[in-house]
Amino acid sequence: MKVILVLFGVALCAGASFAAKLAPADDPEVELPAFMEICYRDSPDLGKCIKSSIQRMLPEMHTGIESLGFPSLDPHESKSTYIDYKRNQMSASLHVKNAKTFGMSKAQIVDVRATATDKALNLGVDVRFPEIVMEGYFKGEGRFNSIKLASKGYFNNTMTDVTTTWQLSGEVTERNGEQYMEINSFDMSPEVGNMKIYATGLFPDPELNDIALEFVNQYWPMIYKEMLPNSRQVWEPVMVEMVNKIFLRVPYRRLLPKRQ
Repeated sequence: MKVILVLFGVALCAGASFAAKLAPADDPEVELPAFMEICYRDSPDLGKCIKSSIQRMLPEMHTGIESLGFPSLDPHESKSTYIDYKRNQMSASLHVKNAKTFGMSKAQIVDVRATATDKALNLGVDVRFPEIVMEGYFKGEGRFNSIKLASKGYFNNTMTDVTTTWQLSGEVTERNGEQYMEINSFDMSPEVGNMKIYATGLFPDPELNDIALEFVNQYWPMIYKEMLPNSRQVWEPVMVEMVNKIFLRVPYRRLLPKRQ
């Protein structure tokens, strides 16, 4: 059960690691950075243009993009995250503290599919992360029927060849006589090529701790697949908020203008 607690946290953090908090926006007329390409919503090559713009932006996110309110993404730091899981007779709760995620700015944008009108926007972004490393501290509790267990310690998780598709959709909203694109849906399901997990505190006995880690590192694909859907409760609202910090900061006519 303690082993499942740790992998439960890894699965949910895998989704949550993409959710970077941004500084609040107080100037809706902020200028777009020079490295961002201007993409036209009525262009037949809209997807290609957005792909190029995102790929050019990613290295800049390493140290943050001040004009857009982006903090540094390498590492991305998260002070506190709470996660709950319940299925049948098993339930678990996890508190991840002082977590750091490395490798997000090294993402590769594989493809972008985009449709945009004067009223709506739909995006599908295929992205690959060569390697993502997370570390931090956890405290978890789990229950299976009448059995209750607790665990806490340090964790380090290395994931390689992480691929996912970001699915975004939004509609135009009006504020103070200006039109903005507001994203109202964000979905993704990260797939991991390989994963290596290290953790302390699974069991007081070091030998039992090593046995537990060996089990986790052998069977992580099965448990990860089971646990991952529950990560949506963590990352979806944060990702929607993150994207809207840009989309609601820059008027739609400037973010994705029309050619004519």
